[in-house]
Amino acid sequence: MGADISIIIVNYNTGDLLLNCLRSICANVKINYEVVVADNASSDGSFDKCIAEFSQDSRYLFFSTGANLGFAKANNMAADRATGRIFHFLNPDTEVPAGMDTDYGKVMDSPDAVYINPLVNGDGSLENAGMPFPTVKNMFLWYFNRKKAGLWFRGASLIVSRDNFEKAGRWCEDYFMYAEDLDFFYNIHLNSVPVKYLQCRIFHLGGGSSSKRWTGSEREAAVEASNRIFYAKHFTHREYILIKVYFLFHYIFRHPSRVLPYVKAWISVSRD
Repeated sequence: MGADISIIIVNYNTGDLLLNCLRSICANVKINYEVVVADNASSDGSFDKCIAEFSQDSRYLFFSTGANLGFAKANNMAADRATGRIFHFLNPDTEVPAGMDTDYGKVMDSPDAVYINPLVNGDGSLENAGMPFPTVKNMFLWYFNRKKAGLWFRGASLIVSRDNFEKAGRWCEDYFMYAEDLDFFYNIHLNSVPVKYLQCRIFHLGGGSSSKRWTGSEREAAVEASNRIFYAKHFTHREYILIKVYFLFHYIFRHPSRVLPYVKAWISVSRD
């Protein structure tokens, strides 16, 4: 008999963050669940620590992908091993609170939607408000008819039924990291699957593995490279240029400190 909820986590050199995440699940989740951890060839001992502590608990499944395959491919591999009818894709740099069982119950009662949780940052601020799909048409709706604008959300905590996961085309493996959540929610949007908020606030440290892998400028370039894949997949190059110009002026007038990193990343990716 399979689990009701499969909590799927991809790890890459996250130190003690993964261990803290698993401990929070063990302490606060009581329903019929399993945890599937895919490790992207970590070298910091984070994976081994978790195996040592949880390997005797049959609800916890650990496997190595054999290489750093990125977020999307490792998540898909973990989903193939999961038995639950509901998938909770969760970042290793998170901690789940007491009360998650109530949220899981809501999802199981109404599995036709995709669900997200509010995320609490280290400074206590909240994130994971919906962001408009960065297309010309959608940005127009965002400013003039916001209720009709399509939204996407951070993928640090995303709960979806197995059926809707397949309907969305799973995680797109064209992306190594970044924009896979944008792509996922865009496919959900195209398939008219609603997105709903849950109540539990999940603590999110942020940058558990990416902050150790890249400098700030390298991260900017990686984000831009993934965004370019998104536009090449769904839109014309003209649309890509138009939306890039839009965000350039947005940063000039609203966030001037973002202009130089934005332009550098754009130029860097355009040269590749």
